[in-house]
Amino acid sequence: MGNEQAPRVHRLNATLANQIAAGEVVERPASILKELLENSLDAEATRITIHLEGGGMDLLSVEDDGVGILAEDLPLALERHATSKVATWEDLQAIQTMGFRGEALPAIASVSRLELLSRARSQNQAVRLQVTGGTAAAPEPAARAPGTTVRVADLFFNVPARRKFLRSPATELSRNQRVLRQIALANFPVAFQLIQNGRSLVQFPTATDAESRAARVAAIMGEGFLANALYIEQEDQGLSLSGWLGLPTYNRARGDEQYFYVNGRPVRDPVVTHALRAAYNDVLFQDRHPLYALYLKLPPGRVDVNVHPAKAEVRFRDGREIHDFLFHTLRRVIAEQGGAQPRVTVPVQPFSQGPTATKSPAYVPTQRSLSAAVQESAGAYWEHLVAPVMTSVPPPDLPAAPTHELAPNYPLGQAIGQIHARFILAQNSEGMILIDQHAAHERILYEKMKNMSQQNEKQVFIIPEYVHVTAAQMAHFGKRQPDLQAAGLDISVAGPGTLAIHAAPKAIAAATYGQIVADLLAEEPAWAEGDGDAVLADMACRAAIKTNHRLSLEEMNSLLRQLEATPRFGQCNHGRPTVVYFSLADLDRLFLRGR
Repeated sequence: MGNEQAPRVHRLNATLANQIAAGEVVERPASILKELLENSLDAEATRITIHLEGGGMDLLSVEDDGVGILAEDLPLALERHATSKVATWEDLQAIQTMGFRGEALPAIASVSRLELLSRARSQNQAVRLQVTGGTAAAPEPAARAPGTTVRVADLFFNVPARRKFLRSPATELSRNQRVLRQIALANFPVAFQLIQNGRSLVQFPTATDAESRAARVAAIMGEGFLANALYIEQEDQGLSLSGWLGLPTYNRARGDEQYFYVNGRPVRDPVVTHALRAAYNDVLFQDRHPLYALYLKLPPGRVDVNVHPAKAEVRFRDGREIHDFLFHTLRRVIAEQGGAQPRVTVPVQPFSQGPTATKSPAYVPTQRSLSAAVQESAGAYWEHLVAPVMTSVPPPDLPAAPTHELAPNYPLGQAIGQIHARFILAQNSEGMILIDQHAAHERILYEKMKNMSQQNEKQVFIIPEYVHVTAAQMAHFGKRQPDLQAAGLDISVAGPGTLAIHAAPKAIAAATYGQIVADLLAEEPAWAEGDGDAVLADMACRAAIKTNHRLSLEEMNSLLRQLEATPRFGQCNHGRPTVVYFSLADLDRLFLRGR
C-alpha cells in the first residue's frame, strides 16, 4: 500500500538549490565561458585572457582587467541572486548589462572546484576565495593587479553522471572557440586571447577603427566573407541596424556562420530568423544559408531579455515592428547593392594539354569588387539612367553600346561573344565578365512580372489561348487556381480537358503561355500554396532564354543593359549566380604573367 502520509514541504539547502540551477546555466564548459565573459564585459574589461586545459573540462580560467569586486562583497558574489547589476523592478525592465540574474557563479561553484580572485580598482590588495562543490573556504589576501580571475577546475567532479554527457576535449574546445568568436564579434574595443594547454590558439587585438574591426570580422568569418559582404548602417524610428550582410551567392550548407546581436547580446529569435530568411527569399539557392554579422540596437525598454536563464532568447515588445524593419531594410539593401557589384569568382586551373601533361597548381582569382572609379561611374549610371525607369517596367529594348568601346558607364561592359551558346562573354575596363544567359534572363523576367503583378498590369487576350491538358493536369489546376490567379494568370475551364487563358503578365509573349501553363501543371507544383511570387519565378524560368540559343551581339548587349537595370541581378530566382567577374590581375595570375 502507498504511504498515506502526505509528503512534507521543506526548503532545499543552498548547495542542492545551486546544483539544480546549474542544470539550466551550466551545460558544458562553453556555457561557463559565456557567463564568465559576460561578467568581464559588464566589469568594463578591455583585455580578457582565457586559459583552458582538456577543452575546459579540467580547467577553465578567465582573467580580466575590469573594475574588480570589493573584498567585502566577494563572499556575497557566490550566493544565489546576488548581483550588482539590478536593484529595482525598473532596472529589470530596462536591462543594459549582459548578466543580471545572479545565478551563474553559485551554480558553477556547486559543480566544480572554483577559485575567485579579485581586486577592486579602489583597493590596494586582492582577495582569493576558494569553493569546492559549493562549500566555501575563508577569504584570504592575495596579490593581483586590478581585475578578476575566475578558475573553474574539475567540472562536474561531484556530479559524474553530468560529466559523462560531455564530449571529447577537442569537441569541447571547438564549442569554447565558438563562444569566444560570438562574443568577440560584438565587443571590438576588447582584446581577447585563448590559450589551450599553454599554447596560444586565438588572439584578437583591440579593434577601434573601421579597418581593425573589418580585420576581426575577417579573422572570425573568413576573408572570403569580407570580400563578399555589404557593410550596412540603417536607422528608423529608434531602431538601428548595422553590420556585414553576406551576398546571396556567398552561402553555406548550414546556418552556423550567422551572428545576430540585440543591444550587443547574441540571440536566436524566431522573429529575427524569419525576417532574415524572408529578406533573402528568391535570391538564395534552395536550402543554402546566408552569412551575416548584424547588430540591432533599440531602447532597452522595447525588448525583454529576462526570458531564459541562458539569456540566449529575447522577447520584443512589438515583434511585428522589428520583423518589418529587418525585412524591408535588408531586402532593400540586397536589391539595391547585392547585384550592382559582381564579386563572385571561381577557382581556375591553367590549361592542360592532356592526361600526360604535368599537373599545375590551381590559381584562384582574388574575390574583389569593381574598382572605385568603375563603382562611381556605375553609381551615376544607376542614378541617372536606371532608377527613373525602375518605377515602371524596365524597357525591353535598350540600345546596345558600340562593341569597339569599353564604356565604363556600363557595369557589365560590352558583350564580345557567346560560349557554347550558354554563356555571354563581356569585358569592361577592369577585366572579363561571364554571364549565364538563362539565369540572367530569368531574373529580368521575374522582376518584370513581379512589378506588373504589384501594379495589376496584365495583357488581356481578345481570343483566349487554349491549352489541352490531361486529367492529372486538370486536377492540379483545380488545387492551384488561386495561386495562378495571384501570379496574374486568369484561367478558366473551357471544356473537358481544355483550359482557356484570358489574361497574363505582359512580360512574356502571349503565344508562349499555353506551353508554360501546361508545364506548370505537368507535375505537383514546387511552390508553396499561396506563394504567388514562387509561381512567377517558375514561369520566368520556363520562359527565359535556354541553353543552345544563339544570340547576336546586339541581343547580348541589350540583355546586359536590362540586367543592370534589374534589382538583385547578381542571382537568378533560385539563388545561382548570374555573373562571374575576373579582374585583369586575376587573368594575369592565371597565365603567370609577371612571374
